[in-house]
Amino acid sequence: MEQRIKRTALKPGMYVVGHGQGSFGQPLVRVGKPILTLADIDALVPPEVEDVVIETSVNISLLGQQRPVGVPITTGMGDELPIARKLYANALNHVKSFVDDVRRGTDIDCSKARPLVENFIESVFRNENAAVTLFKLRGFDEYTYTHSINVSLLGILLGKHLGLEKDALLKLGMAGMYHDVGKARIPEAVLNKPGKLTEAEFQLMKTHPLEGYKILMGQKDLDQEILRAVLEHHERYDGTGYPRALTGEGIGRFSRIIAVVDVYDALTSRRVYKDAMAPAKALGMMYQWRDKDFTPQAIESFIRCIGVFPVGSFVRLSGGEYGIVASVNPQRPTKPEVKVVLDAKMRPQIPRVLDLWQLEQTPQAQDIAQVLNPAEYKIDLESFFLS
Repeated sequence: MEQRIKRTALKPGMYVVGHGQGSFGQPLVRVGKPILTLADIDALVPPEVEDVVIETSVNISLLGQQRPVGVPITTGMGDELPIARKLYANALNHVKSFVDDVRRGTDIDCSKARPLVENFIESVFRNENAAVTLFKLRGFDEYTYTHSINVSLLGILLGKHLGLEKDALLKLGMAGMYHDVGKARIPEAVLNKPGKLTEAEFQLMKTHPLEGYKILMGQKDLDQEILRAVLEHHERYDGTGYPRALTGEGIGRFSRIIAVVDVYDALTSRRVYKDAMAPAKALGMMYQWRDKDFTPQAIESFIRCIGVFPVGSFVRLSGGEYGIVASVNPQRPTKPEVKVVLDAKMRPQIPRVLDLWQLEQTPQAQDIAQVLNPAEYKIDLESFFLS
């Protein structure tokens, strides 16, 4: 939520949207940056400015972090997307391997995941949009395996957005990769049951966080924060989670991040018993659960991280044209940049990018009217990203 305050009230941790009244004498100046130190106030807001607009739902200290890590995109989507896809495939092979090892009763070696997660982090820092796009373009349907990779990637994305340094992102990515390892000890008939679980089956399913913790606790050099996230990723802010019914700040910081991205990927993935939910609908549901299931402001931070319309979403604009969400606007999640690729009759046209936020309150203003399933229209989104 945006709020206008006096410049003298600015302090570290606040996120400055902009300043000015939008008049000839006081034009509106967009800033879109956080205040990390007192020196940033003078650097971002001129001394003569009286009022500034801040975003109150952005809390730089959320989950105990000190400062956000922000780096510019250094690799284009066309270059990074094939790299990210290869990394995803390599991670998929690793997850299949360790899940099969657990099912056979063979010891696993978590050190093999470290270079995979490090590569994910480097890819995200080069171009995080490529990682988000994989969730739209991935050609993998094996939820048991892909879910672990998705949670690892989404955890890294959210952790970066919250300001985690790379060493912490490595731990977070590892936690995401192994958060569901305990499910390898759950019978597949229960894991993949198309109907509702019985009470006994549900209680058995609830044992997987503790089972995962037991599997990993003997691993050498595996940080305790990783183990804690595996154990606590189903704990809920109001104490209704499991296995220990922890509440509030009693839940670890990595556990709280993994909890958010775990639920999001579960809702937006196709399962044997349900279709994938549209991201906007999933985020809307999760927003209703804020301060109950999730840490205060965690959902707002996640929405700003991936957007109401994540990168790679195939959309119809209010003007009738069709396009692909190319970039998320953290300040206005409903106003991303859209790469328009088809006209109103779905005929290919020369691609052009529209910044829906910049077009706001102009004659060319548009909104996203509908999010569509590209498969139903036989649209190859990757070809547009690589063009």
